[in-house]
Amino acid sequence: MIKIAIVGFGPRGLHALEQLLLNLSKHGFKKKFEISIFEVNTELGTSFVWNTQQPDINLANISNKHLKELHGRPKIEINNITIPNFPNYNEWNKNNNTENNIANIETFPSRNHIGKYLRERANTLINILKNAEIVTVINSCVTAINLNEDKFNVTTQNTDYFNFDEVLLTVGHQPTKIDADILEYETQLPSSTFKCFSETYPIKNIIDSHDIKKTDNVAIRGMGLAMLDAMRALTVARGGYFKIEDNNTLKCNFSTSPKVPKKIVLYSLDGLIIAPKPLNETIDKLFEINEKQADYFKNKTQAAANKSLSVNDNYFLKQTIADIATEVYLKIENRYAPEINDIDSIKTCIIHWLDNQKHNHELIESTDNKPELIISNFVEMACSQRAISLDYCVGQVWKHCQPILYKTFSHAEISEEVIASVILLDETLKRYSYGPPVQSMQQLLALHRSNIVSFQFCDNPKISIEKNELIFTKQTDSITINVLINSVLSSPKINEVTTLAIKNLLRNDLIQPIHSKLGIHTNIDGTVISKNTSKPINLSVLGRLAKGSVVGVDAILECFGHRINDWAIGVIKRISN
Repeated sequence: MIKIAIVGFGPRGLHALEQLLLNLSKHGFKKKFEISIFEVNTELGTSFVWNTQQPDINLANISNKHLKELHGRPKIEINNITIPNFPNYNEWNKNNNTENNIANIETFPSRNHIGKYLRERANTLINILKNAEIVTVINSCVTAINLNEDKFNVTTQNTDYFNFDEVLLTVGHQPTKIDADILEYETQLPSSTFKCFSETYPIKNIIDSHDIKKTDNVAIRGMGLAMLDAMRALTVARGGYFKIEDNNTLKCNFSTSPKVPKKIVLYSLDGLIIAPKPLNETIDKLFEINEKQADYFKNKTQAAANKSLSVNDNYFLKQTIADIATEVYLKIENRYAPEINDIDSIKTCIIHWLDNQKHNHELIESTDNKPELIISNFVEMACSQRAISLDYCVGQVWKHCQPILYKTFSHAEISEEVIASVILLDETLKRYSYGPPVQSMQQLLALHRSNIVSFQFCDNPKISIEKNELIFTKQTDSITINVLINSVLSSPKINEVTTLAIKNLLRNDLIQPIHSKLGIHTNIDGTVISKNTSKPINLSVLGRLAKGSVVGVDAILECFGHRINDWAIGVIKRISN
């Protein structure tokens, strides 16, 4: 009897099981097998990110158009069991879409809507396998995974489970050590006058909190996508509402309610603003790369990854994207400073900006401008109502190059430092490439016009504790903060993860980081590279915790990508021996 454990059953765990069954069927696997699924969430297939119980205000960062790439599941026949096919997202969405779509505008579904698709897809699979006594679901938190000779034991809060031949970790985002500043505010300020949310999610905690009052000043730490969820939790989810004034740009106004706080103060260490995605496909096509450019990007990154091109840092990548983005930019008629058309000058400007995103140049949207003006300008660019800045163009071109990078640079055969530098560059550009829908940024502007959202302290304010109060200061301005929400999601630094099972694996040397600031070192098939044994072990990690070994781990489409099949094929080879 072959025993397999899947720890974590969100989208990746779901697709891992699908691919495993497909490959078992394809290879005519005849041995008996059992699969144990360990998932703390009672809802299968969704993880907490896509949970169907979360509010509608949590929007996905991928449009319905791009979700067409979320392919369905073919029919599977195995051990005299037939598992029916399941449609791709867009086919399913035709019968389940209840959202009001405005013509010629990219629509972004709520995360709980995508969760309904994932949950239904999981249930149609799991229910059949449960009845056939092939799959067992254990709704409990795994606290330890131990290797005993060549078998694994999995320990939960309640029970020990023994003798697994294979263990797969697909646990997604994991908590890390609380940042020092958050810890200081939580411990030094009296809870009677100050409330700190060390995490944005579950967002219902913010919506339902009685500690947030209409007279309060609420600070949101971080200005990424989670900030927008927190912003809606404090406003529209607490009785306020947005009304669209212009269907062509989604410009809106805001009407408040007694539960909405007096002021929402945004801040981060660098004060850099996220840029919205293009409003529709027509505008997005301005930034698409052609086949020749895609091949050039693929060849350069592949050469660096396999050492046929000698590199010491991410400069090769900056040069490559500068070459491509310059070509794309010069084809855009309505662009900043069109009189500047010297190719070498534009490339140099791009590289300087990639080195320092506060680099000033007439082609670049200046970070010296007020944040509300920068947001307004980016929104107009996204709606094709303003000339395109070079930085906005580079960010959108990068978005089209990302899928290639994620394929060519995962499991690169080069130094860990170079891998870390490439990932850092990708992360810094995500404020453009992973930008929010236009609608979200229009809501932010509407709240600013209503004098609720303040950008006054957004760029690294001085924060001090004075007389049991949290004070933000910037130049001559100051404000007392009553509530703080941390919207900065912890990075997958495996050495800082506080989850018991991960700490146990590290302590026993069954896993190791690929870099001190990154995730678990894995092979192409997902198996871990362990320093504890002289032979490979059948422990695998897919997803966010393998960041560094794998480039690109956060997108929903990556959960259904080819790496999952690589793992399944590897399992078949190992258990068939």
